Amino acid sequence: MFIAAGMEWHAMSDLFLDIETVPDMEAAEYAEATRRIKEGGLGPGSPDSDLYWRCARGALKYTQGRVSLITYQIDRAPTRRLCEWEDGERVILRRLYMVLQDLQRNRGDDPLRIIGHNILGFDIHFLYNRMRMLDIAEEKWLHHWVINGPMAVDFLQIHLPLNGMSAMGLKHDVLAHAYGLPTKDISGGGEIEHYFRGEYDKILEYSRNEFVYPQMFRRIMEGGMVSGERLAESIQWYKRIHSDDDAGGRDGA
Repeated sequence: MFIAAGMEWHAMSDLFLDIETVPDMEAAEYAEATRRIKEGGLGPGSPDSDLYWRCARGALKYTQGRVSLITYQIDRAPTRRLCEWEDGERVILRRLYMVLQDLQRNRGDDPLRIIGHNILGFDIHFLYNRMRMLDIAEEKWLHHWVINGPMAVDFLQIHLPLNGMSAMGLKHDVLAHAYGLPTKDISGGGEIEHYFRGEYDKILEYSRNEFVYPQMFRRIMEGGMVSGERLAESIQWYKRIHSDDDAGGRDGA
C-alpha cells in the first residue's frame, strides 16, 4: 500500500458484531398478548391483529422493535456487550455509533470491516434505522459512518455460492457446525421471552454461546472456506436435530 509522505498508516480494523432485538412493548402488554395468542384469542385475523403482529414479528422490524443487546469485538480485544435493560436503547446505540465513528476516522484507504452473520440482511439495517429514528446523529453522518463507510463481511452471503446461491439452510448453527465451532442449541426467539421476564443472565449466556464470529473468521482466513459437501452435511445435521422446530426468525437462528 502506498503511503504519502507525512501520512500515518493505520491498519484495517475488524468489528465483529451481533445484536438481539425485541418487540417495542412493555412486559405486561407482551405477556397479555402472548397469553391471548396461546389461547387462540389473538391472531392474524383478529380485530386487533396489529397487536398480534407486533408481538409475533415486531422484533424483526425496526418500526416495531428495539435493540436489546449489542455484542461486539474489535480485532482481538475482549468482547463487549451493551445492554438496553441497563442503560436504555438510545444510550447503547449512541455508544456503538461512537465506536463506529472512532474506528473510521483518519483511516485513509483502510475501511472498517464489520463482520457477522446476516448483517447485511438484518443487523446493520436495523441499527441504522433505529439510530435514525432515535436521532443519534444527523442522517448524513449516520449514513456515512454506519452504511457507506464500512465494508461488510457477511457469513451468510459469502457462503451462498456453496449452497447453489440459496440462503435456505445457511443458519448460524449450520455454519458454526461446518467450521467445528460451538452451536447455540436454542433459537434466538427464546431470548424475547427471557427479556420480558427479566431473565437477563440467560440472554447473556445465549450471547456468549452464539458469538463465535471472531473464531469463524480466523478459521476462514487461515484455512479457507469449507467445501460445499461439508456445508451440505451441516445443513442436514441441523435439519435432523431441529426436525420438530418451526425455524423462523431473522436469520433462521
